[in-house]
Formats: sequence, structure tokens, C-alpha cells
Amino acid sequence: MAEKTIVHISADFPDPLAPTKTSSVSKLISETPGFRHVVYSLNRVSWSSGVVSIDFGPDRKALAYGAPPRGLWLATCLDRVAEWILEDLRRCQIPVDALHLHKFSVEGLIGLKIARALDRPFIVNIWGDTDLKVVSVRRDLSKQWRAILKEAAVIVPCAPWAEDRFDSLFGIDRAKAIVIPPIVQNEEFSPSPVVAEPRFVSLFNLDSYKRKNFETLVRAMAKLSKHVPGLRLDLYGRGSPVTLLAVDKIIKTAKAEDVVRLKGPLPGAGFSSTLGQYAAFLMPTRRETFGMVFIEALFAGLPLLHTRGWGIDGFFKPDEIGYACDPMQPADVERGIERLLEHQARLKRQIAALHEAGGFERFKRRSIVEAYRSALQKVAPT
Repeated sequence: MAEKTIVHISADFPDPLAPTKTSSVSKLISETPGFRHVVYSLNRVSWSSGVVSIDFGPDRKALAYGAPPRGLWLATCLDRVAEWILEDLRRCQIPVDALHLHKFSVEGLIGLKIARALDRPFIVNIWGDTDLKVVSVRRDLSKQWRAILKEAAVIVPCAPWAEDRFDSLFGIDRAKAIVIPPIVQNEEFSPSPVVAEPRFVSLFNLDSYKRKNFETLVRAMAKLSKHVPGLRLDLYGRGSPVTLLAVDKIIKTAKAEDVVRLKGPLPGAGFSSTLGQYAAFLMPTRRETFGMVFIEALFAGLPLLHTRGWGIDGFFKPDEIGYACDPMQPADVERGIERLLEHQARLKRQIAALHEAGGFERFKRRSIVEAYRSALQKVAPT
């Protein structure tokens, strides 16, 4: 029996035009053999026009297309991309069985036109942060947003809150929805011992320090250090020279030089052993689609300070793995840090017990791949 062909349209697939993109989509595809995976990797160029492609492997094309930022002329520009892909599929005589549209607000618009033209089923992902920004700005496209959700054979939100948010906006047939988190790098559980010192850790790309709410976190640590002796935050991560200066200025302005330390890139080989030396992981980000580092910190046994209503919120019961804060309320960020410090032992025991009970299985590569293969079988049964 011939392999079924899945056409993937994704702006998050590493290609020669942007080799540092996240590897989540490429990992998912490589882990599901038995299908022919044809990939169109999208790369937007602001204030330009046209569509140009280069091949970067069998069934792999990197596309550069022009479109203004902030969703301007979104449907018009993406319609051109859809026409280009349709023509390429016909020219290459690719027998499409189904499509996977890896982001709702961009690939969804492209793929809806292609799926209708070819009369083929499709999977669509909801990646909360970017998708919510686009649909909130382009309310004039509500008809298309609803059509994508209605006509999709399978809807894949990244987290429970994303499914809830889109359901409230446009309506979702929950029977078609399956939450599939991205594949993380570190999934071996290592229990974290209770540490006596009030030492916390954070880890992110420093160039994202504004979205990660770093200034609020630094100010909270500086304020709490006045009555918590030895309080410390170690921040790991890479960043540009400009970012490094900006981050350093935030620390100095808050007079937190003795509290917050920049540690540079985290050694990959010692991920769990390094993180396990801390009381908890702190990242009260403003907006977060998922935040794979949260799950990796949990696998290292650490309680979390994370964001209510974003990221991994909804996967666990309240107070089960840490504290979900309101990132826009500095007092709540402080409250979360104090709570993690006070309840470190209990939270670490709960996280270890959750692991023993299989509570982290859905975040392991095997489970994610099985869930995705099930979604593929729905649109292209073999």
C-alpha cells in the first residue's frame, strides 16, 4: 500500500533561510514514519512582495514571501502563497491526502484555500500567543477564522487554555480537539532535593527579556531580599550584546547586583543536575504560548512560578506544581516567590509523586508522537 501524503505548511520549520527556528515541528514529522511528509517552510519578509522558493531536501521547500507586519493585508498576501503552493503541488504531481496547517492565524488561512481547492481534510494547530494577537487585530476575518475551525478534521491546541480561549471566541467542536504539547529536550525525571538556601533559577533567551517580564522579577527579588537573607536568582541564557547591557541595567537600577546573577548559557549535559540545585524555577512571563522550559524544569523536579492563563496553565491542578501568578501585578509575583520558598519541600514531594503516578507521561516524546500519529490516522487512514 502506498504511503499517504501529508502536506505540511509551517512557519516554524528550520530551513536554509532561517536555520535556528524551533525544531518542534521537524521532530514531530521525523518521529512519524509511514507517511510521506511534504513540507513548505514559510518565511515572511516585511514590506516586500512575491513568493520565491528553494529546495532543501526531498519534499522540502523553503518559501520567502512578502507581507507587511501586524497582519496588514494578511488575507491578500497569504492568498498569493496559497496559489503558489497549489500550483507547485500540481506541477510536481504530489498526490495530497491531507494537510497539516501548523499555525492557525497564518497557515490556517493558506491551508483553508488549498484544502477547499483539493477537497482534502486538514489538521490545524492553535498556538495561543501569536494566534490570539492576530485574530484580535483582524476581527474582519472572523468568518475565515470560524471556517477554519469548522472545516478542520482535527484541531490541535498547544494547551487547555488555548482551546478554551478559541472556543469562547469562535466556537470549537471539542470532539475534534486534541491537546498535543511540543516535544521537549529533557524528559528524564530527576527528583530535586530540598535546598536550605533561598536560591532560585530562571532560563530563557535573554533577547526575550521584556516578554519574560524580567524587570518585574528583578524588582520582586530585590524587594524580598530585604527580609530574606541570602536570596538569590541565577539567570541562564544567551543574548545579544545589546540585550546583555539592557538586562544588566535593569539589575543595577533595582540595586539587585548581589541578588540576581547572569550565568550565561546553561550547559546542556548537566541540565537536570544544575537545575536540581535550586529551590524553584521562576518565569512570570507576560504572555506565553507554551514554554517548554517549564516542563523541563518539572522533569528536573523543580516547583514553578508561572503565568496564570498562559503557558502550561491548565495542565495541572492549582498549587500542584507551584504558583500561577498574575504577571502584571508585582505583589502577586512576590507572593508567588514567597509561597514557593515556604512550600518548597511539599511541592517537590508532590512533583515526585506526580511523576510516579504518570502525571508527566503526556509530555514525553513517546506519548506526543502517539497522539500525533492518531491525529494523522484520522485525516489519512492507512
